[in-house]
Amino acid sequence: MILALAVIVGIGASLARHRREAPAWIASIQLRSAWLALLALALQWPLLRAPAGPTQDVAVQRVLFLLSHLLLLAFVWRNRRLPGVVVAGLGIAINLIVIIANGGFMPISPETLAWLSPGIDPHLLPIGSHLGNSKDIILTPGQTRLWALSDVLALPPPFPWPAAFSLGDLVIAAGIVLLLQGSNPASASSLANAEAR
Repeated sequence: MILALAVIVGIGASLARHRREAPAWIASIQLRSAWLALLALALQWPLLRAPAGPTQDVAVQRVLFLLSHLLLLAFVWRNRRLPGVVVAGLGIAINLIVIIANGGFMPISPETLAWLSPGIDPHLLPIGSHLGNSKDIILTPGQTRLWALSDVLALPPPFPWPAAFSLGDLVIAAGIVLLLQGSNPASASSLANAEAR
């Protein structure tokens, strides 16, 4: 959810800065090997749609999820000339470090889940299990490696779509906002012509 908000904020900021020329500035963004990012998102889908349960039930989905991050980093490397992509890549790397440190999942605490869904008793949540339809594993702060970098931030109710997110997600969001400011359309056209020669 935080990344969807980043897209909205990024487009809004571009409209505020460039006004009528904003579509041209956004369209001027030259992304290389965009298929890497699309494939990465597709590989994350099985875990994000898996039901709640023991982590061993989603072993294959976890491997695909980890692989997706390597593809995202490859996409970042291919587009390292764009400052927004570099910033987003830093966020991806932060998340990957936390995920690897915690067995291939992003940790979230019972307390954070209870904050997002008032009425839930955090003591009844199954510690160490995969949280359904997410990338998360439910762990207490004491069980979580690099706890401060896990899903400890949240947009709680009355926000229409309560969601938890990490510092890495916040950095990725900043990169998306920066990227959507676009580059100079004239410069982008000159670069494209130069690469075509």
